Amino acid sequence: MLGISAQAATEPEPVSIRPTAKIPKALSGKPVRITIADRQIDLTVQDGGYDYATRSWILSETNAQFAVTSSPANDHEGATFIYGHGTDAVFGKIGSNPPPSGTLAQLFTDNGHVFSYELQTVQNLKPTDTWILKNTHQGLPRLIVQTCTGAFSEWRTMFTFTFKEVT
Repeated sequence: MLGISAQAATEPEPVSIRPTAKIPKALSGKPVRITIADRQIDLTVQDGGYDYATRSWILSETNAQFAVTSSPANDHEGATFIYGHGTDAVFGKIGSNPPPSGTLAQLFTDNGHVFSYELQTVQNLKPTDTWILKNTHQGLPRLIVQTCTGAFSEWRTMFTFTFKEVT
């Protein structure tokens, strides 16, 4: 054609754009306070765990402990393990008279979050039953509160709460 090069018209290639769902950022924090309002429990939470040198759990006469080897409070996965004495000053109010299913617990964290949980199960374990401490970094987010019960503190009563919300 008269010195003008002709190029075939090409159709633009369609571009496939897939919307990407934003994965919500997991919220978490170290527990510093626990409340179980129905039982008038409002406790400071301190770091705790098992002391291999003394072969005993770190305990306070007036506060709850956070097993630092368990998961922090979070909305993603794993068990947050809080434990304490079965005395009136700590968890005796639930150990001697377990609250009903549906009872609410709240964990307040060092970074200002409040995690709310609902009681699902209560079970007594022997002190040698440690399976509940395994896999605390897997599964749905949950709170496990443990205290000693029985005439001679021969039971480890586990209160398992399911995660409800975080604010």
